[in-house]
Amino acid sequence: MMRFSYSAIWADTVNMLKSHGSLIGAVAGVFLLLPTLLTGYFLPQPTPSEADPFGPMFEHFANNWPWLLIGNLFNMVGAIAIYLLLLRGREQTVGRAIAAALPILPFYLLMSILTNLAIGLGLGLFILPGIYLLGRLFPASPVLVTQQPRNPLAAIRDSWALTRGRGWAVAGLVAIVFVVGMLVSFVITAILGSVLLLAGGREGIGGMLVLILSSALTAALYAVLTVLVAAIYRALRGGPESTVDLSKGI
Repeated sequence: MMRFSYSAIWADTVNMLKSHGSLIGAVAGVFLLLPTLLTGYFLPQPTPSEADPFGPMFEHFANNWPWLLIGNLFNMVGAIAIYLLLLRGREQTVGRAIAAALPILPFYLLMSILTNLAIGLGLGLFILPGIYLLGRLFPASPVLVTQQPRNPLAAIRDSWALTRGRGWAVAGLVAIVFVVGMLVSFVITAILGSVLLLAGGREGIGGMLVLILSSALTAALYAVLTVLVAAIYRALRGGPESTVDLSKGI
């Protein structure tokens, strides 16, 4: 069985971020940062109460789901474009990647709904099944983007085959990067946010600058996770130039 090295995958992630940083940054700025910033400004999330911690969130989603969906669709176009930039060769440009991402979006959306439903059901069953399914289904995104013809069910099947014997390893790596990223974002927001609020006031420019900072950090983490999943996909395939036979048993 192919060796699944966290250090090698992270090194590939860093290398892709360095070599494609300007392209990824351009896509992330429009499709990750801007929707997050606008949603945070016009549709701020309510503060949960101790008596009903989930009620305000459900109400917020029920009242604003069309705009939240549009924001998520922008995020998906950004993720698809990043995968295309990383996995389709150096001839890709930002404009070409965005144009190519749009016809993929409907298939990507359907695949995301199916995988999120499966992971959500798994998380409801004592959490661990959901974490395992997350590890098995995460590579479905780059699989769908690179496959021809587009088929959400085939992408899920191929992701399941690629991660055979590696589900917990994939989930563990994604969880580590996510948790570390969230901690870094929290520390930066706490330190710089406090300075900005003291300088500009919570209701003035300070509050707006904190929102921009928080949105930028969220978009950056989303972009890093997207590149990480691309690196995981490449590792599971055996490297950028090799392929994996997905016709064998799961």
